[in-house]
Amino acid sequence: MSSQTNAVVAKIISSKDKLTFSENEIANFVMDNPDYVIQNTITSIAAEIGVSEASINRFCKKVGFKGFNDFKIAIAQDTHYRNMNHKSKRREDIPFSDELAFDYNDLITSTAALIDPGEIAKAAQAIAKAKNIYIFGVLSSWLAAQELRQKLDLIGIKSFAYNDTYNMKLSGSMCTGGDVVIAITRSGLVREIVDSLSLASQSDATVITLTSYNSTSVTQYADIKIIASDKLSVRNSAFLSEHITFLYVIDLIFAALVKSDNRYMKRKLSSEAIIESSQFWNNEYL
Repeated sequence: MSSQTNAVVAKIISSKDKLTFSENEIANFVMDNPDYVIQNTITSIAAEIGVSEASINRFCKKVGFKGFNDFKIAIAQDTHYRNMNHKSKRREDIPFSDELAFDYNDLITSTAALIDPGEIAKAAQAIAKAKNIYIFGVLSSWLAAQELRQKLDLIGIKSFAYNDTYNMKLSGSMCTGGDVVIAITRSGLVREIVDSLSLASQSDATVITLTSYNSTSVTQYADIKIIASDKLSVRNSAFLSEHITFLYVIDLIFAALVKSDNRYMKRKLSSEAIIESSQFWNNEYL
């Protein structure tokens, strides 16, 4: 997989689970041969892969583009951007610490390409208006769930973060139409979270999902769906933390909240002052 097409690759990977067999063949060819795609016509590419031109156009639309020309331009722009960033250094000639830094940069950049600002704004609005907020996550996603809870605490928004089956299902079943449930899961397939969101959806709670894939068991319940780049889109994925892109999205939501109301900024500054003075800050907004 080329490291030069990460923004496009991120969109492809996030849609992999809804692609047909032939569309997956197209996806694999594109990720392995971005230069060929840039330099050739749709007719040549279709012949090389052994699919129809119509299949390529359907694939491009499924992964978020208007058609093949729009898709091809995006690949060319990605390649140019990364060539400009890496032309002074070949990855083979740099320390491994720099390689990881490049990968983290690519993950954040590709996540930014996937983000719909409208969904971020809607998530912030839903959180601001919620009666109760429940945040679900397991394993590394649990770290992101705790980060979101702590950020909301800073601005005086009370929330609850759970990573166990009992509390997730109990929260889901007790939700009302004024509550918000936020599910953070890379795969979107965690059974405990899926079952809890099903209960929350039946109770008319607003469901926000943060995953790395566009169509999963979790996203079927989403009122607001946010996709972050999967770490599999970069070279050294085996060594990277899975929740880094989720933290970036959480920062975006937090920023949208703080910018929406001056009171949030005042509470944030007050909370930070208390923390820095080593006072017991948990009682600030009780």
